[in-house]
Amino acid sequence: MDHGLPSARHSVPSPDGTHIATVQRARLVVRPVTTDGHLRTWDLPQDFVARCAFVKWSHPPNEANGSVDGDPVLSSSRILLADAEIVRVFDINDPKWEATITGAAKNCGKIANVVFGHNHNEVLVFSDFGAKCTIWSLITSRGVEIRDPKYSVACYGFRPRTGHLALLTRASAQDVLMLLRPGSHEILKSIELNTVDAQEVKWSRNGHWIAVRDAASAGHKVQIYTADGNLFKTFQGVADPDEIGLGVKCMKWLPSGALLVGDYNNNITILDHRKFTPTTTLRHPSASINIPDISVWEEQIDSAKTRSYKEAVQPANPPTSATSAKAATTPKHGISIIAQNTDGTLLAARNDASPTTAWIWSLQTGKAVTVLIHHSPIKQLSWHPAHSDLLMIHCAIAEPVVHLWRYSWSQPLAILLPLERASGRIEAHWLRNSHLQSLDVLLSSAMQSIVSQVSQAGDLITNEQTTTQIFGASNGGPEDMFDEGNSLDLSPVKLEGTLGYGALNDSGQDFGMTEAIDDTFHYRKQVKAGG
Repeated sequence: MDHGLPSARHSVPSPDGTHIATVQRARLVVRPVTTDGHLRTWDLPQDFVARCAFVKWSHPPNEANGSVDGDPVLSSSRILLADAEIVRVFDINDPKWEATITGAAKNCGKIANVVFGHNHNEVLVFSDFGAKCTIWSLITSRGVEIRDPKYSVACYGFRPRTGHLALLTRASAQDVLMLLRPGSHEILKSIELNTVDAQEVKWSRNGHWIAVRDAASAGHKVQIYTADGNLFKTFQGVADPDEIGLGVKCMKWLPSGALLVGDYNNNITILDHRKFTPTTTLRHPSASINIPDISVWEEQIDSAKTRSYKEAVQPANPPTSATSAKAATTPKHGISIIAQNTDGTLLAARNDASPTTAWIWSLQTGKAVTVLIHHSPIKQLSWHPAHSDLLMIHCAIAEPVVHLWRYSWSQPLAILLPLERASGRIEAHWLRNSHLQSLDVLLSSAMQSIVSQVSQAGDLITNEQTTTQIFGASNGGPEDMFDEGNSLDLSPVKLEGTLGYGALNDSGQDFGMTEAIDDTFHYRKQVKAGG
């Protein structure tokens, strides 16, 4: 089944896969994936919609980012929208609640990035040029400033369950790792790092370790710190007389506590979870693939532009980054994408030296399971949240196609989804559903989004009756339900210059709150300033 959603921007699924948020014309529309939820809408200023650059969901509590205070409300229930200066936050469980942060970057240029913090009551705003990071509380209306964050992404991480913030900063020529207390964001410790140019910080899944990745110019260098900020181990690569270490490009923690290190030599090294010593190296050759024990699949396109897979004759020679005229002088290389499945048994990876090729590995044996070669570069590898052996491969093509691989299938599949207006960049996501017989895929472009069902065998389901049961009949699109004659305004009027928590924060910026689920924000009467 499929259902079209007209949108002004890409539809964004919640992290738990239960809702889809879309900015349509002058409204934010949130739809449940299943039929037992309510469709929510909020009116937005037209000029804000035109400038809106961020749509982000809060994260649900789980083993990776559990609640500090045991708040049972914490879930993928809040969503933020932001332009260069203003952040607006909405709650799907309380449509009358809204938070607005004006001047969110605190007079330090535009917003470079904005995300929810450890829970849905915190918002992190990174300003332009690395000037500062401001942590806004949606309970107290106050903001805590942290100067000189290294980047607007990859430079921070929250400790699972407790919410301690690890943040990379660099005020002068020295990298500093700051550890901050949850809630108050008091600095617990500042660690001067022995790094050339730290690129990334990540907490382990159990919250016991912090990994800091140095720049490739420092060689192979990943530092492992304890949760209280003491250096435990420095990984400097695997000694290989036949290979010159070109540095680390990415890293990823496994559920087991092991650390994956992807490098510019097109290798992934697995470090054990106790002493962080190398146990296995997964090598990704780009020039020629010859592994007789596995199947290597090549994507085929026939005269009707139908895509399929065919088993390749080995040795197979995938396209490389150096084959394009643009990259001929400086071909790319290194592991750029690492995706592990939910139970930590399988791993998918992309090597930039052969960007059209997906490698699938068994983490139990350390051996390749299969290799899939495509016509276009891979931009996303995504394992299904409930079916640990099912991988979606999304390539950078202008067609609404997703590639699926499953361990139990005889061969991979390329499925054309009925996205009619597939203009510009296309995004693909798994959704969570209650149908054991089918899999839900969200595919969106700047003009339209669809939710399609794929059977467990990999067949596209096109049952119009099922479509109606999930979303209801809407020939003209969901926006027709909210035309000028029947519009629903679910947001209360925001009064200018109100007192209380809608007044001024520490920096004198207006932080407007209308009404909230917390008692802190219950105002029976709004009083204008000076009245």
